[in-house]
Amino acid sequence: MGTLERFNFDASHRKYSEQDVRRAARNMLIDGCQMKAGDEVLILNENGITEPAASDIIEDEARKLGGRVHVMWTDTVRGPEDMPPSVVKAFESPDVTIFNHMIAGVLRMVPFNGRGMKMLNFLQTWDQLGSPFGQVPYNVWLEVLKNLGPRLGSAKSWRITCPLGSDLSGPIPQPGQSPKQAKTDAKATGDGFTLRTFPLGVCQVFDGMQASGRLAVRWLTPSGVHVFEPNGIALPSPVMIQIDKGRITGFDGDPQAVAQLRAYMEKCGSAMGKEPYIVNSWHAGINPRCAVTAGPEQGLDQWMYMVHANPRIVHFHTIGPVQPGEMSIPVVDPTIEFDGEKVWDAGRLVFLDRPDLRDKVRAFGDPDFAFHHELEIGV
Repeated sequence: MGTLERFNFDASHRKYSEQDVRRAARNMLIDGCQMKAGDEVLILNENGITEPAASDIIEDEARKLGGRVHVMWTDTVRGPEDMPPSVVKAFESPDVTIFNHMIAGVLRMVPFNGRGMKMLNFLQTWDQLGSPFGQVPYNVWLEVLKNLGPRLGSAKSWRITCPLGSDLSGPIPQPGQSPKQAKTDAKATGDGFTLRTFPLGVCQVFDGMQASGRLAVRWLTPSGVHVFEPNGIALPSPVMIQIDKGRITGFDGDPQAVAQLRAYMEKCGSAMGKEPYIVNSWHAGINPRCAVTAGPEQGLDQWMYMVHANPRIVHFHTIGPVQPGEMSIPVVDPTIEFDGEKVWDAGRLVFLDRPDLRDKVRAFGDPDFAFHHELEIGV
């Protein structure tokens, strides 16, 4: 949801052209936000994280589309308790709000009035926005989720494995069996978020409180609810955690790594008054155009902020029983089966290979361009 680190924006090493960045901005505004002439538009930026040049182009394109545009810059928010009332008030009335700020990640935790389209933009730098990740037509991914979501949701069980030995499985509650059904509305995209996100990058969330098995842990990264010190950890070697119906029952690995993992989970849990040893849910990346060159050593929160959308990553929510918890456990190159059918295979979303799906997305964009798999994820 934010970071204590700040970026150094260097315009001399840009990979993408201004035309690329403008094309992506229009993609977000027109297809993602469904913006129209006369709309009041608020662009909310995070100091030190949002690149001013990227925000300027989004602002300029919104004005060209006939919007009445306002821009606000604000600092990192450390959690729901830290939400400035003046900022919350600002995004209650616009027709469209663009969050170049992870303050959007805590909106589900804070009651607020409001109307209009709210969009969390993950691409906050020039090269992020101008990349193919931002240029694939938004409606391509709406169509993918329209087809993928029902396929996953109709299954009765899932199983996730990975090269490091993870093997976790669980049931999928059938309609009417789940105690908390997600609300949907006309703005829903099928990715499980209450706000729209740009680009679309993950499947819907699956409950983990009935899941059992084992999970290889290399990192803990912030879930976007609170900022911690440090904001996530990288373990010196993988730790295998044993899980029984969503609860962590054992740790196997190098004693130093185990001790570090346990201490950090207990610290975060204690700070928030939450049970630390819980894995409550998960979802996986669906967007193969998500490329990340900076690795976790450059900042765990900013790495995860981007990489979670790539099919090479599935992440599990941990610490506390309520989704999304306080931390995420990213797992690399998962194989994910639904009712025994591989939908992700060693980090590839093989669902995208279906000829019928490729035919459907051609109405919105080139499937060869959209589904090209970027393998670079920083690890």
